[in-house]
Amino acid sequence: MNLIYIIPKYAAYKGLAAGLLVCLLIIGCGNHAIEKTGSQPNLILISIDTTRKDHCSVYGYERDTTPNLNAFGAQGARFEQAYAPTSTTGPTHATIFTSLYPITHHVLKNGLKLSDEYVTLAEILKTQSYQTAAVISSFVLNAKFGYAQGFEFYDDAFQPEESTVKWKYWEGHRVDGSFDRRADHTTNRAIRWLKKDREQRRPFFMFVHYFDPHAPYTPPDSFLNKLSRKSSLKTQLDKTISKYDDEITFTDQQIGKLLKTLKEVGLRSQTLVVITADHGEGLMQHNHMEHGVNIYDELVRVPLLFSWHNHIPMNRVLNTPVGLIDLAPTILDLLDIKADSWSVQGQSLAEALRGQVPLDPMRPVFLFRRHYNEGTVGHTWVKGKKFGIRVGKWKYIEGFQENTKELFDLENDPNELINLYDNFPKKSLELASKLQEWKQENTRANSNRGQISKEDSSRLRSLGYVE
Repeated sequence: MNLIYIIPKYAAYKGLAAGLLVCLLIIGCGNHAIEKTGSQPNLILISIDTTRKDHCSVYGYERDTTPNLNAFGAQGARFEQAYAPTSTTGPTHATIFTSLYPITHHVLKNGLKLSDEYVTLAEILKTQSYQTAAVISSFVLNAKFGYAQGFEFYDDAFQPEESTVKWKYWEGHRVDGSFDRRADHTTNRAIRWLKKDREQRRPFFMFVHYFDPHAPYTPPDSFLNKLSRKSSLKTQLDKTISKYDDEITFTDQQIGKLLKTLKEVGLRSQTLVVITADHGEGLMQHNHMEHGVNIYDELVRVPLLFSWHNHIPMNRVLNTPVGLIDLAPTILDLLDIKADSWSVQGQSLAEALRGQVPLDPMRPVFLFRRHYNEGTVGHTWVKGKKFGIRVGKWKYIEGFQENTKELFDLENDPNELINLYDNFPKKSLELASKLQEWKQENTRANSNRGQISKEDSSRLRSLGYVE
């Protein structure tokens, strides 16, 4: 494995005049500049919160939850086995923006700040004269947590009438205003930016985040039970899952509306569009309803789709496991922006998307679960951190403080129900060793960075949180 050297962003940008290309220097890389090598297309990156890959009909789900993504996927490429780095919103988005693992950028859980020492995708594109804008839908991605780095426009203010979640405190932070924004309001704001606020002479990067599939599952009345007859919903769990699916369908409709507008304003053919999710949802597969507490596939396998007319082949399906850590370098490669000196831990998937070279089916995918103080979350007992690795068909998960070691054969046991750790000791040891090596190479010091105060910790306990 290659050791990654991280440098402070301000050192990289020192002396940079507005509008000039930036030169990011890292140990051993010399003076490699970020170079624009062709015309500048646009980029839209869409992140759907809490969306399981296997509950999207574009991936074969029996309910037609994603008709717009179905059409979108037919126009481009989709990855069948894309993994979020963790099952928590903040850390995953920090990874998407930086192409660094959570244990490296150190946003290990929600409510911690992404340090401004790290270079983000938006900052790279801004140096290439891109107009950068973001429309988000949850306080989790509020600018105060560092996610606005590189964005000229960052819309994170929600009105009460747009919200479905009424929390006033979250992860030790006071929520100023409303906690979230419904998908239709997010789409309308993104469309307004495209039509009125966009500078037509500049290429743009727009990030759009939808929150709706996240609990509580409260789809608009017009979408409630749209996919299932009420008589077929026999249990409370069936009803809950139906509402979750309805939320996905509502969000899919809004994505379709946004993409339709992009076409109407004449920008679709010159815009790379990427759609993914930050993590999945439990739905009781491993006795847990929501997310965060484990890294089984239902929580970390996510949709990942690319579409760009005449640049990415239509109806392309890639089956090799990849990670969202690969998103930023892939996007830059597709946009023909060379950032060789940007220190990242992902790799470009662009050549595979174009059909030029196959991906390595044995490349490891690494997973992380945030630290929990000992206690119970839902029906799940938790303590400490968990780590995971997937290589080929094998997936290994270990939680030292929980005293758990699990090995799964995903080809024969895709639901991760049969622990083969004792049956295949050699394979277990091999994957445990790879995982340990990865942790040693990528874990950074200063583990106290971003810790909440004692006062906030006490407030959380009073509100009934584990931490």
